[in-house]
Amino acid sequence: MKKLRILFLPSILALALVLILSCAKSAEENVNDAVSNTTDALNEANDGIEDIIEDNNDSALDLEDSISGGGGGSNNLCTAVIIFQKAIFGKQAKQTNDCGYIVAYKGKLTKLNELGQTKWETEITLKQAKHSNLGKPSVIQTSDGGYLYSDNDGIAKIGSNGEIEWTYINRNNRDFEDAIEHSNGFFYLVSDDLVAHGAKAKVYKFNSKGEKIWRKVFGGGCSREKLKSILETSDGELIIVGGKSHGNNKYRCTFEFYDDAWIIKVGADNGGKIWEKTYGGRNYENFEDIVKNPNGGYYVIGRACNKKNPPWGGDYCTSNMSALWMKIDDSGNSLSKKHFTMGPNQTGFSITNTFSGGTAWVGLNKKKVGSTTLYRAVFYKLSGPKVNYSKIVDLGSGNATSIELTKDGGFIIVAGKNVFKTDADMKIPTLETVCYRSNKSLCP
Repeated sequence: MKKLRILFLPSILALALVLILSCAKSAEENVNDAVSNTTDALNEANDGIEDIIEDNNDSALDLEDSISGGGGGSNNLCTAVIIFQKAIFGKQAKQTNDCGYIVAYKGKLTKLNELGQTKWETEITLKQAKHSNLGKPSVIQTSDGGYLYSDNDGIAKIGSNGEIEWTYINRNNRDFEDAIEHSNGFFYLVSDDLVAHGAKAKVYKFNSKGEKIWRKVFGGGCSREKLKSILETSDGELIIVGGKSHGNNKYRCTFEFYDDAWIIKVGADNGGKIWEKTYGGRNYENFEDIVKNPNGGYYVIGRACNKKNPPWGGDYCTSNMSALWMKIDDSGNSLSKKHFTMGPNQTGFSITNTFSGGTAWVGLNKKKVGSTTLYRAVFYKLSGPKVNYSKIVDLGSGNATSIELTKDGGFIIVAGKNVFKTDADMKIPTLETVCYRSNKSLCP
């Protein structure tokens, strides 16, 4: 029996050792399994995070495409807020695809980078034998990355680096006020006319090579008819604003102090009139600029006599002008309007949208100081007709002529010998000073 116990004891010890080793191995396997499961969970989580990041990147790219129009262009959305003031003369400025700006002046284009530094300048000679005070320098960036410049003497197509590609000069086709490149690839321009009798405002269609396709005339045939600004409509036609002579009581045709604000819709294909609307009274009203309302319809800016009951004749209302702001629908019907006057005489020349859904406009304010007339720049920012910000400043070089919303929510503004890039509040420190010609040290 004792011998059996001795033989059985090693067997028990061996079995116990096997069990211990077996248990130890199971614990290790359990640890490995736990680590493996944790790794799998982390991998799955990473996969989920990567999917979220990829989806967000896709959404960002979709947003970029919606802003830039797609086409695989630069990823730079021009959203970094930059403010500057550039001391150069200009009449109009637009933001360009590379986040910079193009500035038009009389016979000259200046390309600025996003900081307002000059990249190049191009002199454009379109001079005609007969001088004209009608028309104004304007510029658009074209679909090929270049520019279309126009003024009172003609048209020029400029390459992206400032080289002149072609010009158009014709003594019978001139005094251009504004231009667009249509989605159909053609250029459309509008012009004024001032003659003794039989004036007709004009709409032109040009191809990309500078060849005139057609010219259509509009108006009542009095001494002056004005078409000032043109846009492509949502249905692919053209909408244009300006001023149309309405006569003086029994005198059907009188000179330009008797105008109505004028809106006309024209067919892009053949230039036929689709409809027209006029707004005004006995005296003087006209529109200078139009911008699309992102929610449908348009906003327009111009000027109007601010007398409640002006006489039919003898009073040209030259000292009683207000800026005329109007919201219209797609058919040209007035939805709301307001006259803005800070001082006795004010005109709105250019209007744009704001990032917050309102409008901003700039123009001229005239003030008599003794025998001198001060020509001052005026700036307004609105929500509907409500004023959020307004400023009149004497820059010593005339009025403000151009404003455009920029991709960072700010504005690019031309005022005399200054080009301003503002933030969304439309404020620049130098414009917040009191600035009059009597103390030029306070002026920008």
